[in-house]
Amino acid sequence: MNRKNGIVIPLDGSETAATATGAAQAMALALDAVLHIVHVTDDLPLPEEELTGQLCAGDSKLRDYVLHQLPGDVVDTIVDFSNRQNIRMIVMSSHGKTFDEVALMGHVSMEIIQRAPIPVMVIRPDMKKLPDAGWRPRKILVPLNGSPEAAAAMDQALQLADALGCSIDVVHIAMLGEQPPQEAGSMTSPRYLDYAYYEWSAWAGEFMARFAKQQPSAKLHLYHRQGSPAEETLKLAAESSDDLLLLPWHGLLQKDHARTLRELLRRTEVPVILIKTV
Repeated sequence: MNRKNGIVIPLDGSETAATATGAAQAMALALDAVLHIVHVTDDLPLPEEELTGQLCAGDSKLRDYVLHQLPGDVVDTIVDFSNRQNIRMIVMSSHGKTFDEVALMGHVSMEIIQRAPIPVMVIRPDMKKLPDAGWRPRKILVPLNGSPEAAAAMDQALQLADALGCSIDVVHIAMLGEQPPQEAGSMTSPRYLDYAYYEWSAWAGEFMARFAKQQPSAKLHLYHRQGSPAEETLKLAAESSDDLLLLPWHGLLQKDHARTLRELLRRTEVPVILIKTV
Protein backbone atom coordinates (compact mmCIF):
# COMPACT_ATOMS: atom_id res chain seq x y z
CA MET A 1 0.00 0.00 0.00
CA ASN A 2 1.44 3.38 -1.03
CA ARG A 3 1.92 6.01 1.63
CA LYS A 4 0.14 9.30 1.14
CA ASN A 5 2.20 12.28 0.15
CA GLY A 6 3.01 14.73 2.89
CA ILE A 7 3.21 18.49 3.37
CA VAL A 8 5.68 19.78 5.96
CA ILE A 9 5.32 23.04 7.86
CA PRO A 10 8.15 23.96 10.24
CA LEU A 11 6.91 25.96 13.26
CA ASP A 12 9.01 27.57 15.99
CA GLY A 13 6.24 28.97 18.21
CA SER A 14 6.23 32.48 16.75
CA GLU A 15 3.16 34.19 15.30
CA THR A 16 5.24 35.02 12.24
CA ALA A 17 5.94 31.36 11.43
CA ALA A 18 2.28 30.51 12.09
CA THR A 19 1.17 32.78 9.22
CA ALA A 20 1.91 29.84 6.89
CA THR A 21 -0.48 27.40 8.61
CA GLY A 22 -3.43 28.33 6.37
CA ALA A 23 -1.48 27.73 3.17
CA ALA A 24 -0.02 24.48 4.52
CA GLN A 25 -3.42 23.08 5.41
CA ALA A 26 -4.86 24.27 2.10
CA MET A 27 -2.15 22.42 0.18
CA ALA A 28 -2.62 19.27 2.26
CA LEU A 29 -6.37 19.30 1.61
CA ALA A 30 -6.06 20.12 -2.09
CA LEU A 31 -3.38 17.48 -2.72
CA ASP A 32 -4.92 14.84 -0.43
CA ALA A 33 -1.72 14.83 1.60
CA VAL A 34 -0.83 14.40 5.26
CA LEU A 35 0.05 17.65 7.02
CA HIS A 36 3.18 17.26 9.16
CA ILE A 37 3.88 19.97 11.73
CA VAL A 38 7.56 19.82 12.61
CA HIS A 39 8.85 21.56 15.75
CA VAL A 40 12.55 21.20 16.45
CA THR A 41 13.55 21.63 20.07
CA ASP A 42 15.87 20.07 22.63
CA ASP A 43 13.40 20.88 25.43
CA LEU A 44 11.30 18.19 27.05
CA PRO A 45 8.26 17.28 24.90
CA LEU A 46 4.98 19.03 25.73
CA PRO A 47 1.51 17.45 25.51
CA GLU A 48 0.39 17.59 21.88
CA GLU A 49 -2.66 19.80 22.43
CA GLU A 50 -0.69 22.34 24.46
CA LEU A 51 2.19 22.45 21.98
CA THR A 52 -0.11 22.75 18.96
CA GLY A 53 -1.83 25.74 20.54
CA GLN A 54 1.52 27.41 21.10
CA LEU A 55 2.88 26.66 17.64
CA CYS A 56 -0.22 27.66 15.72
CA ALA A 57 -0.79 30.90 17.62
CA GLY A 58 -4.07 29.60 19.00
CA ASP A 59 -5.47 28.66 15.56
CA SER A 60 -8.30 26.29 16.53
CA LYS A 61 -9.22 25.65 12.87
CA LEU A 62 -6.20 23.45 12.18
CA ARG A 63 -7.36 19.90 11.47
CA ASP A 64 -5.95 16.55 10.38
CA TYR A 65 -2.26 16.90 11.10
CA VAL A 66 0.58 14.91 12.62
CA LEU A 67 2.75 16.74 15.14
CA HIS A 68 6.46 15.94 15.40
CA GLN A 69 8.66 17.19 18.26
CA LEU A 70 12.21 16.48 17.16
CA PRO A 71 15.61 17.29 18.69
CA GLY A 72 18.68 18.56 16.90
CA ASP A 73 19.76 21.33 14.58
CA VAL A 74 16.67 23.01 13.14
CA VAL A 75 17.67 23.07 9.47
CA ASP A 76 19.33 19.63 9.47
CA THR A 77 16.33 18.06 11.18
CA ILE A 78 13.69 19.58 8.89
CA VAL A 79 15.60 18.75 5.70
CA ASP A 80 16.33 15.21 6.91
CA PHE A 81 12.70 14.64 7.92
CA SER A 82 11.52 15.83 4.50
CA ASN A 83 13.97 13.47 2.79
CA ARG A 84 12.99 10.42 4.85
CA GLN A 85 9.23 10.86 4.60
CA ASN A 86 7.13 10.89 1.46
CA ILE A 87 7.04 14.69 1.44
CA ARG A 88 5.82 16.55 -1.63
CA MET A 89 6.37 20.12 -0.46
CA ILE A 90 7.56 22.26 2.43
CA VAL A 91 5.32 25.22 3.25
CA MET A 92 6.74 27.90 5.52
CA SER A 93 6.83 31.57 6.41
CA SER A 94 9.78 33.57 5.15
CA HIS A 95 10.50 34.48 8.78
CA GLY A 96 10.22 32.98 12.23
CA LYS A 97 11.06 34.23 15.71
CA THR A 98 13.73 36.59 14.44
CA PHE A 99 11.36 38.49 12.16
CA ASP A 100 13.02 41.56 10.69
CA GLU A 101 11.04 43.59 8.16
CA VAL A 102 14.26 44.67 6.46
CA ALA A 103 15.66 41.16 5.99
CA LEU A 104 14.49 39.22 2.95
CA MET A 105 14.22 35.98 4.92
CA GLY A 106 15.09 34.61 8.32
CA HIS A 107 18.26 32.55 8.67
CA VAL A 108 16.46 29.22 9.13
CA SER A 109 14.09 29.81 6.21
CA MET A 110 16.99 30.85 3.99
CA GLU A 111 18.93 27.68 4.81
CA ILE A 112 15.93 25.41 4.29
CA ILE A 113 15.07 26.69 0.82
CA GLN A 114 18.71 26.39 -0.24
CA ARG A 115 19.15 22.86 1.07
CA ALA A 116 15.76 21.23 0.55
CA PRO A 117 15.65 19.09 -2.61
CA ILE A 118 11.86 19.36 -2.89
CA PRO A 119 9.65 22.36 -3.75
CA VAL A 120 9.27 24.97 -1.00
CA MET A 121 6.29 27.31 -0.76
CA VAL A 122 7.21 30.61 0.89
CA ILE A 123 4.60 32.81 2.57
CA ARG A 124 5.52 36.42 3.23
CA PRO A 125 3.99 37.18 6.66
CA ASP A 126 3.06 40.77 5.79
CA MET A 127 1.10 39.93 2.63
CA LYS A 128 -2.17 41.84 2.46
CA LYS A 129 -4.20 38.63 2.36
CA LEU A 130 -2.77 35.45 3.85
CA PRO A 131 -4.10 32.12 2.54
CA ASP A 132 -6.43 30.21 4.85
CA ALA A 133 -7.37 26.53 4.86
CA GLY A 134 -10.01 27.16 2.21
CA TRP A 135 -7.58 28.74 -0.24
CA ARG A 136 -7.39 27.04 -3.63
CA PRO A 137 -5.07 28.43 -6.32
CA ARG A 138 -6.88 28.90 -9.63
CA LYS A 139 -3.99 30.22 -11.74
CA ILE A 140 -0.24 29.61 -11.46
CA LEU A 141 2.21 32.04 -13.02
CA VAL A 142 5.52 30.55 -14.20
CA PRO A 143 8.22 32.94 -15.49
CA LEU A 144 10.69 31.17 -17.81
CA ASN A 145 13.83 32.59 -19.39
CA GLY A 146 14.06 30.14 -22.29
CA SER A 147 16.90 28.05 -20.83
CA PRO A 148 16.72 24.22 -20.88
CA GLU A 149 16.96 24.09 -17.08
CA ALA A 150 13.56 25.77 -16.84
CA ALA A 151 11.95 22.69 -18.40
CA ALA A 152 12.27 20.79 -15.12
CA ALA A 153 10.31 23.50 -13.32
CA MET A 154 7.68 23.47 -16.06
CA ASP A 155 7.18 19.72 -15.65
CA GLN A 156 6.54 20.18 -11.94
CA ALA A 157 4.24 23.13 -12.61
CA LEU A 158 2.14 20.97 -14.93
CA GLN A 159 1.94 18.18 -12.36
CA LEU A 160 0.89 20.62 -9.64
CA ALA A 161 -1.67 22.30 -11.88
CA ASP A 162 -3.16 18.90 -12.75
CA ALA A 163 -3.40 17.99 -9.07
CA LEU A 164 -4.94 21.33 -8.10
CA GLY A 165 -7.17 21.65 -11.15
CA CYS A 166 -5.90 25.10 -12.04
CA SER A 167 -4.53 26.78 -15.17
CA ILE A 168 -1.00 28.02 -15.89
CA ASP A 169 0.19 31.36 -17.22
CA VAL A 170 3.70 31.08 -18.67
CA VAL A 171 5.63 34.29 -19.26
CA HIS A 172 8.88 34.69 -21.14
CA ILE A 173 10.55 37.99 -20.26
CA ALA A 174 13.29 39.46 -22.43
CA MET A 175 15.59 41.98 -20.77
CA LEU A 176 16.55 44.74 -23.19
CA GLY A 177 20.32 45.09 -23.49
CA GLU A 178 20.97 41.84 -21.60
CA GLN A 179 22.57 38.69 -22.98
CA PRO A 180 20.05 35.86 -23.52
CA PRO A 181 20.64 32.46 -21.83
CA GLN A 182 23.86 30.89 -23.16
CA GLU A 183 23.12 27.22 -22.41
CA ALA A 184 22.85 24.90 -25.40
CA GLY A 185 19.25 24.54 -26.44
CA SER A 186 18.14 27.92 -25.07
CA MET A 187 15.45 29.88 -26.88
CA THR A 188 15.89 33.58 -27.50
CA SER A 189 13.05 36.07 -27.90
CA PRO A 190 11.25 36.56 -31.21
CA ARG A 191 12.27 39.69 -33.06
CA TYR A 192 8.84 40.72 -34.30
CA LEU A 193 6.35 40.59 -31.45
CA ASP A 194 3.89 42.73 -33.39
CA TYR A 195 3.61 40.15 -36.18
CA ALA A 196 1.11 37.83 -34.52
CA TYR A 197 0.91 35.46 -37.47
CA TYR A 198 4.55 35.58 -38.39
CA GLU A 199 7.45 35.00 -36.02
CA TRP A 200 5.49 35.20 -32.75
CA SER A 201 3.08 32.42 -33.70
CA ALA A 202 5.86 30.01 -34.68
CA TRP A 203 8.00 30.95 -31.67
CA ALA A 204 5.12 30.46 -29.24
CA GLY A 205 4.40 27.03 -30.65
CA GLU A 206 8.04 25.97 -30.38
CA PHE A 207 8.36 27.39 -26.86
CA MET A 208 5.37 25.47 -25.54
CA ALA A 209 6.42 22.27 -27.32
CA ARG A 210 9.86 22.49 -25.75
CA PHE A 211 8.88 23.43 -22.23
CA ALA A 212 5.61 21.56 -21.91
CA LYS A 213 6.98 18.19 -22.98
CA GLN A 214 3.95 16.20 -21.88
CA GLN A 215 0.48 16.85 -23.20
CA PRO A 216 -0.95 19.00 -20.39
CA SER A 217 -4.47 18.66 -19.10
CA ALA A 218 -4.16 22.10 -17.49
CA LYS A 219 -5.04 25.10 -19.64
CA LEU A 220 -1.91 27.04 -20.66
CA HIS A 221 -1.52 30.67 -21.69
CA LEU A 222 1.78 32.04 -23.00
CA TYR A 223 2.84 35.66 -22.59
CA HIS A 224 5.91 37.54 -23.75
CA ARG A 225 7.11 40.69 -22.00
CA GLN A 226 10.13 42.95 -22.20
CA GLY A 227 11.72 44.75 -19.26
CA SER A 228 12.62 43.98 -15.66
CA PRO A 229 11.79 40.30 -14.95
CA ALA A 230 10.60 41.01 -11.40
CA GLU A 231 8.58 44.06 -12.37
CA GLU A 232 6.93 42.39 -15.38
CA THR A 233 6.17 39.23 -13.41
CA LEU A 234 4.46 41.15 -10.61
CA LYS A 235 2.57 43.29 -13.11
CA LEU A 236 1.30 40.26 -15.05
CA ALA A 237 0.34 38.45 -11.84
CA ALA A 238 -1.83 41.41 -10.85
CA GLU A 239 -3.32 41.84 -14.33
CA SER A 240 -4.13 38.14 -14.76
CA SER A 241 -5.25 37.49 -11.16
CA ASP A 242 -2.64 34.78 -10.70
CA ASP A 243 -2.73 33.58 -7.11
CA LEU A 244 0.48 31.51 -7.02
CA LEU A 245 3.98 32.05 -8.40
CA LEU A 246 6.17 29.09 -9.31
CA LEU A 247 9.80 30.07 -9.78
CA PRO A 248 12.71 27.98 -11.08
CA TRP A 249 16.05 28.84 -9.46
CA HIS A 250 19.62 27.61 -8.95
CA GLY A 251 19.59 27.26 -5.18
CA LEU A 252 21.66 30.28 -4.10
CA LEU A 253 19.98 33.26 -2.49
CA GLN A 254 22.89 35.15 -0.97
CA LYS A 255 23.81 38.66 -2.03
CA ASP A 256 24.64 38.99 -5.75
CA HIS A 257 22.71 35.80 -6.57
CA ALA A 258 19.13 35.44 -7.84
CA ARG A 259 18.37 39.16 -8.03
CA THR A 260 14.99 38.60 -9.69
CA LEU A 261 13.99 35.97 -7.16
CA ARG A 262 15.00 38.19 -4.25
CA GLU A 263 12.90 41.05 -5.59
CA LEU A 264 9.88 38.81 -6.13
CA LEU A 265 10.11 37.36 -2.62
CA ARG A 266 10.34 40.87 -1.19
CA ARG A 267 7.33 42.27 -3.04
CA THR A 268 4.95 39.42 -3.88
CA GLU A 269 1.37 39.48 -2.60
CA VAL A 270 0.81 35.78 -3.42
CA PRO A 271 2.56 32.60 -2.23
CA VAL A 272 5.73 31.56 -4.07
CA ILE A 273 6.82 27.99 -4.80
CA LEU A 274 10.56 27.60 -5.42
CA ILE A 275 11.69 24.78 -7.71
CA LYS A 276 15.39 23.95 -7.88
CA THR A 277 16.69 23.31 -11.38
CA VAL A 278 20.09 21.96 -10.29
